[in-house]
Amino acid sequence: MTLDEKTEITIPLKLLVSVVTFVIISSWYVFTTQNRITDLEHSLKILEERFISYTKQPGRNTTDVELLRKDFEYLQKQLEKGSK
Repeated sequence: MTLDEKTEITIPLKLLVSVVTFVIISSWYVFTTQNRITDLEHSLKILEERFISYTKQPGRNTTDVELLRKDFEYLQKQLEKGSK
């Protein structure tokens, strides 16, 4: 048996439709997944930039407890000055 231009191949129509449908659905899935990944990467990059800019703001390098302690000490000193 040799394969040449005159060799006839038959394929059932149902199988052909199934294969074409599979290819279309697979392509759609891959395209949609890639778009979602790109969108998530973009969102993550924006959030990272916001976080970095937030941490660079003055006073963001100390914890809230430290800030409250400093405020308390300042107010305590002000009260001591006012009672003298």
